[in-house]
Amino acid sequence: MAFDNVKGILGVGSPVTSFKMLLMQGALSRPGYRWLFLALLRPFVADGRVALTYRCHGRLLKSYVRMAELESDYFSTRELCVEDVYPLEFGFRPDLVIDGGGNIGMFTLSAVAGLEAHGDASTRVVVCEPVPQNVQQIREHLALNGMQAEILPVCLGGTARKIPFYCREAIASSFDAAKPYTSVLEIPVITLHDAIGPAVAERILVKLDIEGMEVEALSTFIPSERRAVYLVGELHHVAKNAPLMEELFRTHGWTLELREVANDACTFRGCSPAALPSLQSMAGKAGGSVALQP
Repeated sequence: MAFDNVKGILGVGSPVTSFKMLLMQGALSRPGYRWLFLALLRPFVADGRVALTYRCHGRLLKSYVRMAELESDYFSTRELCVEDVYPLEFGFRPDLVIDGGGNIGMFTLSAVAGLEAHGDASTRVVVCEPVPQNVQQIREHLALNGMQAEILPVCLGGTARKIPFYCREAIASSFDAAKPYTSVLEIPVITLHDAIGPAVAERILVKLDIEGMEVEALSTFIPSERRAVYLVGELHHVAKNAPLMEELFRTHGWTLELREVANDACTFRGCSPAALPSLQSMAGKAGGSVALQP
């Protein structure tokens, strides 16, 4: 287990949750001792899930990790409640949040907790997640924490249509048919403008983790969007898509940063010209500048 992960896990705000997460981390990172870590975790399993409590934006949040989806749920949980991989600026004060690729809702929980802590509890939140069992988990997580969000059982893309989604173990499911898969779902796709809808919104926060559809979704969104938009997300297939993203943002005067590159994926953040004055950490980076970090 990497020291940084252990240190972060120990700081989640609940000693019992830290212990559970350390056992999960051990089971996933030490194959030779997986049986031992899972045996130690077994007393905490109820109805096939492990309950977690962690501190986020000054509030204790609750969530579940499904044992049947241990790797996927654990890494989603670690990304949002330990590593905080998507940098949010609440001074931006969005009146609409779009969580594209909601998975089990961990980003939505974090965003809503942050908005509430900064006095923006009325902000509209829309979660786009096409996998039915994940949608159910999002609903349970929202109810568990007394939060509200609209859930759309769709994926975001560049045009409205249906496409096949190839299901695999844990976090390997995607739109790529090249690898072995266990089942196929026909996923409805809508555009970002469809997800935003006709409601009035002037400051929009968008998170994208949509399994390689990022460039397609943004290519039909950015050219016609004039409002203040702050983007955070994960870019897949960096070798192919980073140059396309850079060109798209530069052409339309948007600002882009690509960060933490690993295994041909990276996190990113960006914003429209109208959003730049409200984002202190991006000041001085206008005009499609790119900082690509290994």
